[in-house]
Amino acid sequence: MNTVPDTSPLNTVQVSGRSMAYTEICPQSPKATVLFLAWLGGSRLGWQSVVGEIGKDFRALAPDHRDTGDSQMVEDAYTLPDLADDAAEFLKALQTGPVFVVGLSMGGMVAQHLALRHPELVRGLVLVSTTAGGAGGTPATERGRNALFLSTEIEAGERARQALALMAADGLLERDPAAFDAAQHNAEQHPQSAESYKRQFRAIRSHDTTAELSQIKVPTLILHGETDDLIPLPNAQRLAESVSGADLKTYPQTGHMPQVERRDEFLADLRGFLKQYA
Repeated sequence: MNTVPDTSPLNTVQVSGRSMAYTEICPQSPKATVLFLAWLGGSRLGWQSVVGEIGKDFRALAPDHRDTGDSQMVEDAYTLPDLADDAAEFLKALQTGPVFVVGLSMGGMVAQHLALRHPELVRGLVLVSTTAGGAGGTPATERGRNALFLSTEIEAGERARQALALMAADGLLERDPAAFDAAQHNAEQHPQSAESYKRQFRAIRSHDTTAELSQIKVPTLILHGETDDLIPLPNAQRLAESVSGADLKTYPQTGHMPQVERRDEFLADLRGFLKQYA
C-alpha cells in the first residue's frame, strides 16, 4: 500500500532569500540525518511513505526543490549545481551536520553535485535510478522518452498515472493500484507548471559529473531497476565503476521507481546501508 497521507506539518526555511518547504520526521534519539531529494516533476510528497519509515530511527528530511511543491517559484534558469547549493544551504539552516543523501533520478544527480561541491555535509550517498550524465551515458528508450514528454494538456493527476505506467515495469497497476492513486494524489496536490518542468529538464540536460566521480570518497550505494527505460541500467554500472568502493544493487523486473515497485526490498536495502554507516 503506497497511499500514505501527509500528516506532518508543513515546514519552511529561508534558503538564499527564497522559501523552501520540507517535511521532517524525527524520533527522540535519531541515529543520523537522512536527506531525500526528489526527481524531475516530483515533490517531497513522492518520498513520504519512505520518509515515514526511515523517520522511525533517523531524522528524515524531504525538501521541495526550488520551483516545485510548496517551495518558492522562480522564473530564471538554474542548474543542478544550483539545486545542490540550495540543499547545502538548507542543511546549514537546519544545523544538521553531515547527512546521508538519498536521491532518485534528478535527485540522484543533485546528490552527486552536493557530494562534490559540499563534501563536508555528506557522510554517505544512496543513488537511485540515476546517472552521471555526459556523452558516455546511455539514453532513455522510446518508452522512457514517452514518459518524459506526455502532453501538458493532460490533467496533472492523470498525467502522473500515465507517467508511472511508462516508468515502472509492466504489471505494476495490477499488483499495486494504490501506487497509482498515490501518484495521482501527489500530482494533484503539487501540480507542476509546464514552465517549471522545462526549467528542470534543461538543468538535467547539462548534467555531467563523469570526470569528477572519483573525487567522491563517502560510502555509496547504487540502487537500480534492471528494466529501467528512463535511465537504463548501464548508467548505474558506469556510476559503480567510477565511484570508489560503491556497491550496486539491481532489482529484477523493475523500472525507474524501485521505492514504489519494490518498496519493502528497497526499504530493507536502505535501512541496511544506513545502519552500517551511521
